[in-house]
Amino acid sequence: MKKALALLLIFVLACSMLTGCGGSSGGGGGKDDGVIRVWVGEESADFYQKVCDEYVAAHSDFGYKIEVKGMDTGSVAGTITNDPTAAADIYTVAHDNIGKLAATQCAKPITDEALINQVLADNPASFQKVIYSTLDGNQYLYGVPYISQALFLYYNKALVTEEEAKTFEGLQAAAARENTKAITVTGDDGFNMCFALLATRVADHGTTVKIYEGAESVSGGSKGESNCQGDDTIAIVRWLQEYAADPNGFKWASPDGWDADLDKDNKGVLAVIGGAWHYNTAKAALGESNLGIAMIPTFKLTEAACEGLSGVKAGDEYRGGTFADCKCFMINANSAASKYAKEQELIAYLAGKEIQNRSYLEVLNVPAYVGAASFIEQCFNEGKVTESQFNLAAMQVSMAEWGIPQPFITGTLNTYYYSKNGPAIFRAMIDKTAYPTTGDQILTETESIESIRKGLYLIEYIWMHGVTPDSFPASLPEKA
Repeated sequence: MKKALALLLIFVLACSMLTGCGGSSGGGGGKDDGVIRVWVGEESADFYQKVCDEYVAAHSDFGYKIEVKGMDTGSVAGTITNDPTAAADIYTVAHDNIGKLAATQCAKPITDEALINQVLADNPASFQKVIYSTLDGNQYLYGVPYISQALFLYYNKALVTEEEAKTFEGLQAAAARENTKAITVTGDDGFNMCFALLATRVADHGTTVKIYEGAESVSGGSKGESNCQGDDTIAIVRWLQEYAADPNGFKWASPDGWDADLDKDNKGVLAVIGGAWHYNTAKAALGESNLGIAMIPTFKLTEAACEGLSGVKAGDEYRGGTFADCKCFMINANSAASKYAKEQELIAYLAGKEIQNRSYLEVLNVPAYVGAASFIEQCFNEGKVTESQFNLAAMQVSMAEWGIPQPFITGTLNTYYYSKNGPAIFRAMIDKTAYPTTGDQILTETESIESIRKGLYLIEYIWMHGVTPDSFPASLPEKA
């Protein structure tokens, strides 16, 4: 009875949302013209158009034509919020956009009981935590995961052994042999630098880092708890400072791009931390035969990194971390009410295990469901994918164990984390260059424990408030 009442409440909410949304001749806007429009990633559009056509052909009672369009899923949330009436009926976004889209009435919740049960049965707990949003004090399911993604390592197999690729120290030794740099990243933003920020102790996955832990997925709600001032984080910053200063260690991508650095002829760097969306570029830079794919390596804290700190010791082993995310289907709140049931029916089909598996085989989208690793391995054993295509998926699945879903469940948190100077301060700390502190003051001493903790306090304060503080607390660490 409680479940039925909950579903009824969701349905009533969805209907009330529909009455407040205007129609449009653009995408999913109010009128039912007999077409359900779907937005997916640009690389997947042809595949999903094909499977949608198959579904319509096999279900004569479906009653709708389906049009699929490829979009840049990294920026599509902004397109939707700018004009939701022009967006598709069903669209794809990364899960960290769910709260923002729900709060701005650009999405309506999933109400179909069978689809809700499918989502709960198929997806890992980490994804289930980030696909809901809160409205008027109640939680509703908004996103249906169907693709997973995480950062991992691409490396030059011609110059780096499989064993060397397992550790940052091994990459450093290979780079010394080749007189080059060990590793780079594809960008200096808050996403790509999560390999350092989210690094966890190998022995027990230990970390003191918290990013919006317990935040509420509603505009104006609790931001949860954040922390990046722990001894382990300070030690990791000091380790990366050392590694970046070493002639054979870490480097930022050159102006020509990380792929030019990685290129087999340039040999400007031996490895890069990237995602599945970098696969074709990495393959073009190295060639299929030279393209190695592995987990983000481990590293051991040095004596210098741990000096003066009580929470860590030299030799402690950490693995670089990642944001382990899911891409989700969502329903446009401006889509005609008469399409609602069929939209959910279609999502259940497209997000089902069978289509997720086909999507991996045909366009290398890594499935989001629990147990996908077994299918991926089976495909490789049966010769359906190449070694690098297998490793592409296997390493993403493996790295999910060492990552967290992006916790930016409202637009405000997303903006604070990515766009309010936190990443710039983190880069300056690694480069040992001056970085902004309060007002017009500049923090120029960047190597002592005190100065690093101040820098980390600034980052944490920005996460929580979106601005730098007027002054520092009398002593640190202190909650921002």
